[in-house]
Amino acid sequence: MEDELQVMPDATRDMRAFLVAQLHWERYRAARMLLVHLLAVSAVYVWLPTPARLRAPIAAACAVCFLGALFAGMMEWRWSRERNRRGGAFTPRGGRS
Repeated sequence: MEDELQVMPDATRDMRAFLVAQLHWERYRAARMLLVHLLAVSAVYVWLPTPARLRAPIAAACAVCFLGALFAGMMEWRWSRERNRRGGAFTPRGGRS
């Protein structure tokens, strides 16, 4: 399989916009992955051996992690679309999509 030819942008602002979108995407992806793993660890190691009186605060903390993971996932999707839109400027006209 051949890699698609990429061209350099005409303006440095196009390259900067693409790199900014890539940076935002990477940050939100890392945040989402961290929150998802925290939820998994808390479910296995914290939730099961916890006394009943502490389960409500831990459930609230898990809910916050879950909402944070949803938000990070939504922002990751947004910046992925922006990155792909900006990266499309680097594909030569008439090239494969």
